Amino acid sequence: MSKELNLSTTKRVPLKTQRRIKNSSPGLVGNIVVVRTLFGTFIGCLRSIGPTTIRLRVFSGIDRAFITIRIPIGIILDIFRFPCP
Repeated sequence: MSKELNLSTTKRVPLKTQRRIKNSSPGLVGNIVVVRTLFGTFIGCLRSIGPTTIRLRVFSGIDRAFITIRIPIGIILDIFRFPCP
């Protein structure tokens, strides 16, 4: 079973960046992506995109389990497919 965590903050990225993220993210669902946020960088499988958040499944090295993180679109700086040659 997968745990789900929420990231939140009062800081936000510009609306132009948020629109770019919302427009480019649907094509990345089901792929391994790199998500740069105000908190740091996360690498995982993009599960879904909601009106205000994305759900990213990442590996937790602590208990060797996968967890799902809900990240508000307002704190995402960039999202792109993980480069696998």
